[in-house]
Amino acid sequence: MSDEIDMEFTFDAPPEKVWRAVSIAQYRERWLPGTDLAQEEPVAVEEGSAVSYRMRDVLPPHEESVVTFSVTADGRGGTRLGIVQQMRPAPANANDTVMLAA
Repeated sequence: MSDEIDMEFTFDAPPEKVWRAVSIAQYRERWLPGTDLAQEEPVAVEEGSAVSYRMRDVLPPHEESVVTFSVTADGRGGTRLGIVQQMRPAPANANDTVMLAA
């Protein structure tokens, strides 16, 4: 099972507009509410091109991941939005059930 999900979308909007939608909380809240984030401040920012947030599942076991949004011009006046979600590895003391081979 992969610990990463990688998606890409194209928008008929300039990169600056898409960047504002993913990086400014007031706009981001319209499609990604702060309640879905483990913390509302980004964990990493490459101004104008990429921003990463820690997310937490709302349902148990409340797993966390880091989601990175990357914004690039598509060469036709639009924007490519890349979204990569990386699951965080379970801590060694997670007490998860381990299946053993017989």
